[in-house]
Amino acid sequence: MLKYTIRRLLLLIPTLFFVALIVFSLAHAAPGSPFDAKSNENKPLPQATIERLNHLYGIDKPVWEQFALYLSNAIRFDFGSSFVRDRPVIEIIGQGFPYSAQLGVQALLVALMFSLPLGVISALRQNSIVDYASLLFATVGTTIPSFVIGIFAIYIFGVTLHLLPFVGWSTPSHWILPTAILSLGAMAFLTRITRASMLEAIRQDYVRTARSKGLGEQVVIVAHVMKNAMIPVVTIVGPATAGLITGSIIIEGLFSIPGIGRLFLTSIIQRDYPLIMGTYMLYAVLIAVANLVVDLTYGIVDPRIRFDR
Repeated sequence: MLKYTIRRLLLLIPTLFFVALIVFSLAHAAPGSPFDAKSNENKPLPQATIERLNHLYGIDKPVWEQFALYLSNAIRFDFGSSFVRDRPVIEIIGQGFPYSAQLGVQALLVALMFSLPLGVISALRQNSIVDYASLLFATVGTTIPSFVIGIFAIYIFGVTLHLLPFVGWSTPSHWILPTAILSLGAMAFLTRITRASMLEAIRQDYVRTARSKGLGEQVVIVAHVMKNAMIPVVTIVGPATAGLITGSIIIEGLFSIPGIGRLFLTSIIQRDYPLIMGTYMLYAVLIAVANLVVDLTYGIVDPRIRFDR
């Protein structure tokens, strides 16, 4: 397992290189100047000022030269300074990441806490009222966008009933609505995956063999069915964790949470190249690490999997 982990970590180098190359090219291909955000329609920046700013930040250089300079600095963990905020990118992301991480971890825990039992019970009681209710929840949760549910939740629980605050992230009561709304999509999808995996595992020959040996139903379900049914679920949980932790742009904007999700949206609008690159690279690293953890977890969940093959 150690050799396999080292090989996967080494593969991160070319992966991150191509991610940086693609994102850097797309960001610089967008029309406009990063310093348009410092202008307005009534009082735009003079062209001479924009040219001085372009020279100061090196934007007047060829794109390939800018990319080479970015890589050389990134190797030393220097991701530059924001064009708009005039602060180091690492400092900006470090300030917003704890909020996004907390929101993402809370949403993941809530999703797992409800989706796994609901998916298992739904599979064990197929075609029952519980099964139909879970299928309805999974369908609605995956089809209705989170911002639509969030708007209704704000209007009902915040504006009408005055039960929960919906602006900011200062107290635990502020966490309830955004955490619940963000977890709904993952919860619905994980419920459907868990149910499908359980139904497939229940129909396998080894389950019928275990029952024919006289094993109790609880032992069969826990020791044989659930252990194998969790493999597809683990596959989904890894990338979902990285996606939730890096922040939801819509949810953070809707509830005014100062995380990197809202930060990423504003950086795109403002064409803040260093901040765009920093948030994208963070997302790429988290996705790669999450996939590695998923692959390593396979060996724990299913002993038949060997990393030396």
